[in-house]
Order: sequence, then C-alpha cells, then structure tokens
Amino acid sequence: MEKVMRYSVLRYSPSKISGERINLGILFDSKIDGYHSFMYSRKFSRLSHFSDEVNVNDVKDLLGNIAEDVKGSLLSTEEFDIDEYVKYFINDFNFERPKMVAYDDLEEIVDKLYKTYFRFDFDKKDRPTVSDDKKLVFRMLKDSGKLAQRNRTVLGEFKDRITYDITTNDYNIKFFDFDEKDLKRLVSSAKTWAWNAQHDQEKKLIIMYRYSDDVSKSKQEELNVIVNILKESGASVMNIEEGLSLVQS
Repeated sequence: MEKVMRYSVLRYSPSKISGERINLGILFDSKIDGYHSFMYSRKFSRLSHFSDEVNVNDVKDLLGNIAEDVKGSLLSTEEFDIDEYVKYFINDFNFERPKMVAYDDLEEIVDKLYKTYFRFDFDKKDRPTVSDDKKLVFRMLKDSGKLAQRNRTVLGEFKDRITYDITTNDYNIKFFDFDEKDLKRLVSSAKTWAWNAQHDQEKKLIIMYRYSDDVSKSKQEELNVIVNILKESGASVMNIEEGLSLVQS
C-alpha cells in the first residue's frame, strides 16, 4: 500500500545574500508508520571546507541534540508536528519547508532520500546513479499532482529530434551527469542545449545536474563554465537537490 512521508532538510546558510548553503541533516515524519527521525551527516570536514567561520563542535552538538529531541518525542503523548518543529530554526541553521513523497517501503525511501541529499557521506559505488535521480524527480512530480512524461522526443526548429528526460506542462527537464567526466569535453554539449533553450519558445528548459567533486578548484572552475553557458541561454540550472525542491513547489 502506498503511504506518504514528509521530510525537511536542515541546512547551514551563513549568507542569505549569496545563497550558499550546505546540507546538515534530514528530518523524517510518517504518521501512518509512526516514524519520525532526524539523520545527519558525519562528514564534518565538508562543513569546515564550506566555512572557516563555523565552530564544528558546536554544530555536532546541535545535530546530536536535534536527533535526541526528535527521538524523545516518540515517548511523548502529543503527536509529532513537523511543521511546528521546523519553524523555530530561522537563523543560519534552518529547515526547508517540509516536502511530501509517496512510498511503499519505509526503509527504502529513507535510504533513498538520505543518499540523495548526502551523497558525499557514501563511497562513489554506493551513491545514487543518474537513473536513480531521474526516477526520484519523476516520482516527486507525480506525487505533487503534476502531469509528467519521461523520455519525450520533440521536433526542433530544423526538424531535428530533441529528447528530454522529463517533460511537464510547464517545462522540459534535461539531466547532466558530471561525475568522473572530463568537463572540458562537455562544453560542446552544453552549447547544444543552450541553443535548444534559446529556440524552444514553448517551454522553459531546466537543467538538473549531478556533480560529486566539491574539492577540486580546477574542476569547479570547469563546471562553472558549463553552468554559465547554460544560464546565459535562459535555462534554469540546478543540482539534483534544488531540482527536488523545484518540482514540489
């Protein structure tokens, strides 16, 4: 039987102006299974790399306290309210608006969501594949009531065939997989899709990408070249996490 899970991601965002943020934990709430839990990343080296101003030990304490607080609520006679819980985190550490996802297997959906938002916590062989990402985005579109179709091919301006990974009534979605790729070789592909975005007046193009190398400065610069090419065309460019937020907005 299909059930419904609500979840919210806790992020550290020291600057609301720049919009830079890093995921710290994820709060789960399933009323039908009586399950609510807070799981958080143990990759604190990524947090130090992200910001040299944050006190990592204080963050560890915060995350541990949230986990204990949520766990303790299982013993409470009052029903856990995820909306009420997350609204008190409004400063640098804040939860996003809770989202909803349908599921059949509780353990499977918790594992899938955690790996999606915290892929760096896992070895590369254990991270979600691009196929997993596509399935999850499509699933969330359907769960939010949007009409969606996978692998739809349309005719371009010159009768060329263009295949989008997902299409809805409002936009077309194309996935880019940058993991372990020579990014310089993908510039031409980015230019092709930038051209498609400029010449498709019917729907907006959304590019969702997966990229797991957040350490190499040279790689980041190469990624920025591709992202800027795509953005200049008018396409919306975002990583998978941001994509999940978009499809549920």
